[in-house]
Amino acid sequence: MNLKLTWLAKFKEKETIDVVKLLLLFLIIFTFSLNLFYKISLDGAYVHGLLIDYLIPKVYLAEFLIIPFLIIEAKQLKKIKISTSFCFLVLILLVRQLLSQNALAAFTHLLHFAEILLFFNAIKSDPLFKTKMAEKFILGAMLSTLLFQSLLAIHQFIFQQSLLSYQFLGETNLSDLANISRAQFFFGEKILPYGTLAHPNILAGLVVIFSILIFNKIKGEWKIKLILILNALLIVFMTQSIAALLTLGLFFLYLFLDRIKAKKIIVVAVYYFFIILLPYLLSLSTSMSPKLDSIDRRVALNESAFEMFGSNPFFGVGINNFTVVLEKYSMGSINNEVVRFVQPVHNLLFLILSEGGLLLLVVLFLLIRQTQIDSFYQKSMILLAIASLDHYFLTQFGGFGILAVFYLFI
Repeated sequence: MNLKLTWLAKFKEKETIDVVKLLLLFLIIFTFSLNLFYKISLDGAYVHGLLIDYLIPKVYLAEFLIIPFLIIEAKQLKKIKISTSFCFLVLILLVRQLLSQNALAAFTHLLHFAEILLFFNAIKSDPLFKTKMAEKFILGAMLSTLLFQSLLAIHQFIFQQSLLSYQFLGETNLSDLANISRAQFFFGEKILPYGTLAHPNILAGLVVIFSILIFNKIKGEWKIKLILILNALLIVFMTQSIAALLTLGLFFLYLFLDRIKAKKIIVVAVYYFFIILLPYLLSLSTSMSPKLDSIDRRVALNESAFEMFGSNPFFGVGINNFTVVLEKYSMGSINNEVVRFVQPVHNLLFLILSEGGLLLLVVLFLLIRQTQIDSFYQKSMILLAIASLDHYFLTQFGGFGILAVFYLFI
């Protein structure tokens, strides 16, 4: 028997391994949109009798693909150079999380982030993923995800029910009306579509971001680009996601500023609006009548985040522990309502400062420098609306994945 013809020998051939890598990448990108997970334990996931989804330690379907992918990419990962000072800061951060009120929630969240970070670095460092073949796999994965999620969302919106159960697609049970997002349309109140994600806003964000990435990659093909934008607008309409709509607008602003070679002062002004001015405007709007619950809750959560940061400026209250300690930092009539609306603050900067303090901010800044993404801050401008109005980039495993895909392929 010729051992060279065995399956194991063929697998070890470079060409075979490349195909395996590309197939795994395709499936990983697709499964980022599937909210399928196994609950490890419910202990510690309750806050005053309320089961908080963010505190449940989980193993996601995508992880069963990411882990073998990282094992195959071990040689690439060994090339990563990390400074001693950075390792020291990360060690302090890890120790702090073990001392947080819900250490298990903090640890599992950091583990998910580490997996996505290693996935990101493996893709960045492996020359295979810079080839034309890899680009076709990547575009195929994003197009498949986009088509699947869009068709499923349209079905959910029209028929006002899930297509299949959670176990098959990871769909939210849309018949559980007490916990389902709804909105008033001109033809009546409707349940908002979720696709296979945890919230309509995440569905809209994924569709818009993947549409942006595909739009940016394909050259010419204006009919396809028009279909991408129209489909994204349809999903935004059905989900009523303001953040996703603004993201689409920021993408076209980014393209315009890039074309005219605009000065950096304009980009700085956009950052100023979303990071500084928008939270202030939201706070002012709480005095308006009629009141909007969604805005009032965001403002109250922002105020709680400031209190957390003020009490723990260097280390924060613990990663993924915002919901655990929310009641302690929620005062007043509006904030008492927020206690029953237990969610992380809908602002990424405030979330970082409240949960990880200045230490986490420095660690993330050093990570950004290490990734060496071209025009990082200009490209990040596209995500400012979601970063200022939502939290799922840093609180959902799928959000981590969407963020990684964006910076890998923008």
